Amino acid sequence: MSLNQEESTTIWHGPQTDRIMISHFFPTRILALTLFLSGLAYGAWRFHAYSTGRTVPSRSYQFQNGELDGWTAVGGKWKVADGVVRNDSYERGAKLLTGSSAWRNYTLSTDLSFAGDNADMGVVVRASDEKEGTDTYNGYYIGVRTLDGTVVIGRAAYGWTEARPVHIPGGVRSGVWYRLKVTAYGCHIAASVENLSTLQTAWIAFTQTACLQAGQIGLRCLNAGAMWRNVSVKNATWNDYEELRRNAGPVERLEAVPGPPWWTPWHVGMLFIGTLAMALLTQLIYFRIRQWKTYTIAQERERLAHEIHDTMAQGFAGVGYQIQGIKNCILRSKHPDYNQITDQLSVAYQLIRNCHDEASRTISMLGSSAPLVAEDILMVLEETARKIGDNQIEIKAYSVGTPGKLKLRFADALLHIGREAIANAMTHGSPAELKIIFVYEGGGFELIIEDDGCGFEFRPESAGFGILGMQKRARDIGAILQISSSPGRGTQVRVKKTIGKTRLRRRLSSKIMKIFRTAPPHL
Repeated sequence: MSLNQEESTTIWHGPQTDRIMISHFFPTRILALTLFLSGLAYGAWRFHAYSTGRTVPSRSYQFQNGELDGWTAVGGKWKVADGVVRNDSYERGAKLLTGSSAWRNYTLSTDLSFAGDNADMGVVVRASDEKEGTDTYNGYYIGVRTLDGTVVIGRAAYGWTEARPVHIPGGVRSGVWYRLKVTAYGCHIAASVENLSTLQTAWIAFTQTACLQAGQIGLRCLNAGAMWRNVSVKNATWNDYEELRRNAGPVERLEAVPGPPWWTPWHVGMLFIGTLAMALLTQLIYFRIRQWKTYTIAQERERLAHEIHDTMAQGFAGVGYQIQGIKNCILRSKHPDYNQITDQLSVAYQLIRNCHDEASRTISMLGSSAPLVAEDILMVLEETARKIGDNQIEIKAYSVGTPGKLKLRFADALLHIGREAIANAMTHGSPAELKIIFVYEGGGFELIIEDDGCGFEFRPESAGFGILGMQKRARDIGAILQISSSPGRGTQVRVKKTIGKTRLRRRLSSKIMKIFRTAPPHL
């Protein structure tokens, strides 16, 4: 019998509700307007900051008093003296950077010279992602080489791609100052190199389809003894680029340079750390699963030990009591009552037989290669009922739904509950008919033992040891035990186990979390 309850929700209308809505209307509009204006102001401020950051201020760097304020060294040994900045490191690819990463179109000018042979020095524009190393940055490099006496321009992206070098009239010599002027506008870059002693000049220009649009400026060299002075930067226009390009030869067109390779030191280190972490996590999962499996086996052994104690151990204890009674009867009486001794021997024999049957069933169930199904349980319970009823009671056993495999502990609990219910019905109910029904649907199952005997008035608070044992077994497998009986109307015992999808997912997630949260106790 179920009790249905109806829930209703009442919505009140009237002047009071209208007043509440009106009182909240204007504050809501004011709040929305305030939020809109705040967002508009923030957007305008961000746009102004972005636009201001893109504008390149006209600036001249004089390098006085040995200071490099506003410049960041990436490798190298940088010194300042008499307005000249110098790198005395043989490290290849030393860089000294300044400016903003938002600078876009600008003209960079500097005088440069070198004190030795095999030099390669110049400037970088639109630079970012700088690391120590030769080409470990993202940007463009424009410089002069002593090896072939040329001016070179190219793209660095943790690799190097360059345009065709242009020969400088008179070559490149140590101790001579050269004026390098570079203009970057959009995806176009042009440069000129002037020998300040002979006033001979070389020009170079190139363009790139997928180019870097913004970045810092800097100084860069690949050998020691490189010097710079009179470094300046200013905003550039298209005319500034054209002024240099018109003197250059054909404009080189570079292909798009792929991004930095993944095998940078940082990425390799992170890959190693990630691999090590995965290996440790896999090992942790493996050991946790093994511990959990061992713990589960130990729990099952403990449960079986309790089962054996509750059945066979108690049966053997009863046999011991009967034998002790026979012994006392013989010793205390000169003329023993052989009828009494015979009855006690019969009881002892019956107890031994029951213990043997129980042991056989337990061993058979544990030794089964496949889990039990509904037909197996029905067959065992029907056989038990026929033995107890001695073919004097009509037994009906059938299943409903598609039977599936049952876990060992489920089958064990159902068999014990079913035998207890059958024994109670046969002993106390005197039925003419007994039904054993197994219902299997939706992943759950239900066992029903129903008789048409005399029945009884069932009171949970006055339940005997048999019913308490049935309730305990049902609780152990998470099932519900229901006993319905009344005098003259028979008795029905129902054991129901529901396994819903949501509940199953919850149980699985809880078991997985339990594996990682706590280790099983040491065995």
